[in-house]
Amino acid sequence: MSDESQEAGTRARPIGAASRLDLKRAKVLIVDDNQPSLDILAQTLKGFGVRNLTQARSGADAIQVLVREAFDVVIVDGEMPVQDGFDLAENIRADTGGPNYTVAIVLLTSFTPRDKIMRARDAGVNLVVTKPLVPGVLLGRLEWLARNTRQFVTSPGYCGPDRRFKKVPLPEGIPERRAEEIKLISQPERAMSQNEIDNIFG
Repeated sequence: MSDESQEAGTRARPIGAASRLDLKRAKVLIVDDNQPSLDILAQTLKGFGVRNLTQARSGADAIQVLVREAFDVVIVDGEMPVQDGFDLAENIRADTGGPNYTVAIVLLTSFTPRDKIMRARDAGVNLVVTKPLVPGVLLGRLEWLARNTRQFVTSPGYCGPDRRFKKVPLPEGIPERRAEEIKLISQPERAMSQNEIDNIFG
């Protein structure tokens, strides 16, 4: 690797513990119907140190793998024909006896209106990451998943990571988000930024 590539890789890493995250033993399934996108995602994850990587080109192919083998993380494209990433997440969460019922699910999507983000949340997705993919953002979200364990909720209306959080006073200098929420509700088709999406997921 050239010095320039090494510097770029360093800049892509978020500060803090993410740069020390060991993903060598993590079992990751990636799902995307677009082979070039799948290749880019695979190379990105290998660059993070992932060694146990399985690929699927459709939701149906992914289901065949998921019923046989347990994974630590499933990373799925939101926009796929026949069965998209949202449907796949719902199917994973519906299989209460399956080996991946509580697996961490990261959904990648280029289209981020509020209704789609809420659909992902309600489907039991752990996190949504916007495309085009920024390696440092994905690594940071994987690190967050590894460091922040949540209880898993199983109820008639929802199966997925616990969405309940303590309500604490906002730190000094951090503005109240209600004004931004009002804007999002009044313009539901507006694309949400990664920060706005992260706020919804906690």
